[in-house]
Amino acid sequence: MSHGLVPFTVTHKRLVPKPYEFTHDIFWFKLELENVSNLPSWMVSRNKFNLYSFRDSDHVQFDQESARENYVEFARQNGVSSLITSVTLYTQLRFLGYVFNPVSFVLLKDLEGKEYAIIEVGNTFNEIKPYFVSSDHFKGDGFSITTKKFFYISPFIDHDNEMTFHFRKVDGRLKIHVEDRKEDEKVLQVWFDGKEKPFTNLELLKQTLKFPFVTGKIIFLIHYHAMILWLKGIPYFKKEDNLHLQKGAKVWKTSSSS
Repeated sequence: MSHGLVPFTVTHKRLVPKPYEFTHDIFWFKLELENVSNLPSWMVSRNKFNLYSFRDSDHVQFDQESARENYVEFARQNGVSSLITSVTLYTQLRFLGYVFNPVSFVLLKDLEGKEYAIIEVGNTFNEIKPYFVSSDHFKGDGFSITTKKFFYISPFIDHDNEMTFHFRKVDGRLKIHVEDRKEDEKVLQVWFDGKEKPFTNLELLKQTLKFPFVTGKIIFLIHYHAMILWLKGIPYFKKEDNLHLQKGAKVWKTSSSS
């Protein structure tokens, strides 16, 4: 297993109450957290400022020192007692000190070869909510899981909708499909489709030139499309509404750039 870069296409398709669809290209980092202090590019640092920075504190916290240890602790809290031997993270890194991750995916494997996952969903209120995927949800080349949201992700979708995640990895290609449903009605569908590339200075330079200021692009597009939905008259839910439907979020900060 080795670090990688994953350029991909993401497509959002809203179905109700009014249709709206968009597609954008972007890229993720694939990090093997057993070896995250040995990143294969001078453009990337761990817990220090650089063009790109991986900061352990940008991910869910359970009072452990590293992101890997926090993910393992979350798995332990969800009943995993066997030794975790590998933790792979698909995510955005800080670009010039700034990051925003709408979603990151974490794949874990234990000594017996069982697989688990953590889906780390973030919102613009500096909150992260992790969803645990047990080995029972894995089959073949990936996993599928349906869970209640209980989280404020989009101001244009109810907090208590159900989300279904389908994650597949075949020959280095990631195919992810996410559905948001209100009872039996599909509200939103999202597709991610990308092919892993080697993590080299040359490849990272190519992706940087293709997607400059990548994390700034993400947060800009989130607000841009939110404005269009608002102009379309899509019902808007405030963060302070239905607080009883917002459960299990962990607070994180994006202000530090050192």
